[in-house]
Amino acid sequence: MNVLITGGCGFIGFNLSMFLKKKGFNVIAMDNLVRRGTEISRAVLEANGVEFVHGDVRNNEDFSNVDRKIDLILNTAAEPSAIEGYKNPYFDFTNNSLSVINILELARKNKIKIIQWSTNKVYSGDKINAIKTKELGTRFEYDDELYKNGIDESFPIDGNDHSIYGLTKLTADLFCQEYANAFNINIIVNRFSCLGGEWQWGLPKQGWFSWWPIAFAYKFPITYIGWKGKQLRDVLYIKDICELIMKQIDNIDDFKGEVFNVGGGVKNTMSLIEATNYLEKKLGSKPAIKTEQTPRRADQCVYVSDIRKVSKTFNWQPKASPEAAMDNILKWVMENRQMLDKVYK
Repeated sequence: MNVLITGGCGFIGFNLSMFLKKKGFNVIAMDNLVRRGTEISRAVLEANGVEFVHGDVRNNEDFSNVDRKIDLILNTAAEPSAIEGYKNPYFDFTNNSLSVINILELARKNKIKIIQWSTNKVYSGDKINAIKTKELGTRFEYDDELYKNGIDESFPIDGNDHSIYGLTKLTADLFCQEYANAFNINIIVNRFSCLGGEWQWGLPKQGWFSWWPIAFAYKFPITYIGWKGKQLRDVLYIKDICELIMKQIDNIDDFKGEVFNVGGGVKNTMSLIEATNYLEKKLGSKPAIKTEQTPRRADQCVYVSDIRKVSKTFNWQPKASPEAAMDNILKWVMENRQMLDKVYK
C-alpha cells in the first residue's frame, strides 16, 4: 500500500512514517519544513528509506510532486497552536481548513482513503468549562456523573470559544464527514486529546507534554496559565497512537466519515503540576515556574476523552501511562542532547 503522510516531518507524521515503513508500507512523507526541527526529522526519515516530498498542503500543485498512485492519506499537517490563530486567522484557515479541501478533492478524484487528524478543540471551551468540576490538591476533575468516562462524540460542537485553531479544525472535521458520505470516500476522523512522545519538538505554546521534559533538561522556565497549573488532560503516547492507526488502516473500508474521540482516557490523566512534581522527583531539580492567573482564551480547565467507542470498535487500549510516556521522552532528550541543541540552544 502506498501511504502519503502530510506533515510527514512533524511529530505525528514522523513517528507514523517510521512505524509504517517498518511494517512494509511504501511511505511518502510530505512536509513544507517550516517548523524548527523538521529538517532533522527529514534526514532521519530518508536515512531509513522513507521517501520525502517537499510540499505545502495549501498548494494544490504541490501534490503533483508525488509521482506514484496513493492509496491512503494520513493527514497530520496543521498549524497546531491554539495561540497563533488569533494573530493571523487566515493563516490558520488556509493551513487547517482549505488544505483539507485540497486533500479531499484529491481523494475524490483518485479514490484515496483518508485518516484525518482532528482535535478535542472542536468542543468549545465555554461548553466544556460549564461542566461541574471539583478542585483537588494537584488537579481539577469532572464532578458530574454524566462525564465520569470523559467527553464522548455526542458532545455538542456549537459554542463561541473554540479558538481559531479549534474552529478551523472543526471546519475540516465536518468537511471530511460530508465528503465521505457525499462522494463515497472511506474516511476516519480522530479527535485527539493531549499527545506526547519522542520527536516532538515541544514549545511553550504547543506540545506541553513534551515541552516539560525539554524545559527541565535545558532549565527553561515553565508557566502555569490559569487554574494554578491544575488543568487536567488525558495523555496518549505516540506508540499507542501508531498501534491504533494500524488497526484503523486494516479496517478503513468499513467507515465513511466516522468520528472517534481518541486519547489516554480516564485512566491516563495528568495535570501540569503533576507533571512538574513527577519530573522534579525524578531529576532532583526543577526550572523556574511562572504563574499567570488568567487562562488563555478558549482553554479548557479539564478535558478527558471518553475512548469507549474507539476502544470497542478497534479492540484497542492505551498501554503507556503518562509517567511512562514522560520517562520515554526524557530518555530521548537526554540521549540526543547534541541533536536537540540545534533547536533549543
